[in-house]
Amino acid sequence: MTTAPAPAPAALARARTFTDRVLAAFPVAALALAVFVFYAVEAWTRKTPWIFTDELEWSQISRSIASTGHAARRGQPVFFKSIYAFLIAPFWWIHSTASAYAAIKYANALIMTLAAVPTYLLARMLVSRRGAIVAALLSVSIPAMSYATTIIVEVLAYPYYALCSWLSVRAYRSARQRDIVIAALAAAGGLLVRSPQFLTIPVAFVIGGVGLLVTGPWGRQIRRNWSRSDTLGAIVLAIGALFLFNRVVLQHIHQWQYASEYTKNRMIDLGLRAGLGLTMGLGVLPVIGGLASLRLPERRGEPAYRAFAAWLGATFVCLALYTADKAAYLSTIFATLWEERDLIYLSPLLIIGTVLVFESRRLDWRAVAAASAFVLLLVTEKAFQTGWPYFEAPGFAIPAILTKYESWGVHDLRLGSLCVVGVSLALLAGRRYTAVRALALLVGLAWLLSGEIANTVGMDKEASLLVSNLPKPLDWVDISDHGAAATYLGQDIADPNGELLDEFWNRSIAHVDSLDGSASGPGPTYRPLVESGNGRLSGISSHYVLADDGVTLDAKTVARRGVLVLYYSPSGAWRLLDNYEQRYSDGWCPAFCAYTYFKAHQRGTLEVTLSRTAFNGKAPAGRARIDVGTVGITSENIPYIRQVLHQRFALIRNHAQTTLYFSVPATPVRVEVNIAPRSLIPPYSSGSDPRALGAQVGVVFVPDRSAAAA
Repeated sequence: MTTAPAPAPAALARARTFTDRVLAAFPVAALALAVFVFYAVEAWTRKTPWIFTDELEWSQISRSIASTGHAARRGQPVFFKSIYAFLIAPFWWIHSTASAYAAIKYANALIMTLAAVPTYLLARMLVSRRGAIVAALLSVSIPAMSYATTIIVEVLAYPYYALCSWLSVRAYRSARQRDIVIAALAAAGGLLVRSPQFLTIPVAFVIGGVGLLVTGPWGRQIRRNWSRSDTLGAIVLAIGALFLFNRVVLQHIHQWQYASEYTKNRMIDLGLRAGLGLTMGLGVLPVIGGLASLRLPERRGEPAYRAFAAWLGATFVCLALYTADKAAYLSTIFATLWEERDLIYLSPLLIIGTVLVFESRRLDWRAVAAASAFVLLLVTEKAFQTGWPYFEAPGFAIPAILTKYESWGVHDLRLGSLCVVGVSLALLAGRRYTAVRALALLVGLAWLLSGEIANTVGMDKEASLLVSNLPKPLDWVDISDHGAAATYLGQDIADPNGELLDEFWNRSIAHVDSLDGSASGPGPTYRPLVESGNGRLSGISSHYVLADDGVTLDAKTVARRGVLVLYYSPSGAWRLLDNYEQRYSDGWCPAFCAYTYFKAHQRGTLEVTLSRTAFNGKAPAGRARIDVGTVGITSENIPYIRQVLHQRFALIRNHAQTTLYFSVPATPVRVEVNIAPRSLIPPYSSGSDPRALGAQVGVVFVPDRSAAAA
């Protein structure tokens, strides 16, 4: 028997080295797995999309890519928006919408947590391995990580920005042509991830590179031979170049041109509000520490540090300007928002800067003082956003919770923020002690996760509330029409969330129409025209129609869920049986509402019920005029009373109801109810319902079965 030769010592050494590396990597791998499981659990708790129209738009585009290979919304082609839509498109090949949605959420959790990888690699260029792990962990613990359970582009944009940060700093440090080309390509590729915001990446890359050249050896050598007039000329030339860039390039961007020309003060105010959101979300210390890391005298000679400082400074300026400009522009066309959402990409850099500060022996306390003054300006002068959850600024989750459940006011929030600033400065002063570093890590992680969890809980609460009001099963339309194309048809759509959710969960809803043009995007909507007094409709091409409250079709009923009814027409020709106008889904009518019964050649009785039994307050009794008559169609295809057959007046007493009966010799017939403005119920002051109401109106046409209409 032969004996195998003993392994060489070198082989044993290699085996031990590999094992040692595996064991050394095990804690990091376990930590990464724990982070992913944490966000996977949060993804599991999210019951439905709730950010509209963002989530539905990305769902529509990705579904279109999955089925046709082309981006579209409700069948209408759209321009390229982001590779994120292509990234999640394959998940829609899963037949079940619930399973596809779950898969996307889990994929989102994985994608967004990947931001820890480039954050670690960047931090490792500057700090110890332990410090890099801390930075990576904190970068995926921020409140904005609650976006990981949402179908939005930030899921991909956050790790991509971190990747570009690492590549840019690496290119600055090495100055090798290969690294510069890779970083430049990645920066340009940002426009494929999120445009136009990620135009800030190549702009910051250029600004940071120029800054390094000017402040580096090459710049110092040139400046050494400069006179005072040369320095002044260079400053004037730089200002002129910025002015020229603004006039020649930026002024052709409508959003920038409008905001910078007409809303400069608003840009400053809303930009600082967004900064306050980021500061609150990060817990103050990373903002002070991150900004203070821009000037660390002991690291000035290190290429990696200089590269990091150049990138942090450049990207801070670019993102701040973009956020301020966007917020100011939106305030003029949509709403005033705290746009922290566009600043979250600074978080890994500020966290790395803070770790760098904690590992530094000496600080420039002037830089710390300047950063602290900036934070004090934010917390003492800018308004807090206390809505919960607030999607645009997840960093305000903790102040919002304190306001909602602990009754904190603005004064309390500012006082608490000042205390946090004081604690942050104390931690910076004692950073050399191991216990202080450990305390800073524990407090910082607790703050970040508290904000993230609070924001996620708020989002889950909103999503669960929405899904509780949806008909079950959620994909009942797909089940009923067997996946055939269907058209949603509604009217007086004041709150589109119900329709948008039905559209998300039922892929067969291919078109969204409304009789009065009140249907909302994303994607095209259509208004079918009432072509004749018998209710004939034009413009509906599908064989299935999902009719909402107030719309009844003269067709076969396939399925019904509450006020929603799915109809089928073999010929694809559609007629209205009856419909209400300007009546809310709970039956209330404001100053005017109408009902039209379209089916022709019937005789019978029209029963009109006016009620205030659901009103328990004090208001004048309602005074209503009820007109009943034949149906005409205007040139705009709108029904109206051609000839008044009956006109009556009624008093609608509070806590009571009355029913009026009208004889109808022949249909179609129309009823119009006008309620005097002085008798309207004023807007509710104790609740969330701001409507001024007249009465709950119900109309029923009862055909006379004993005789046919003449």
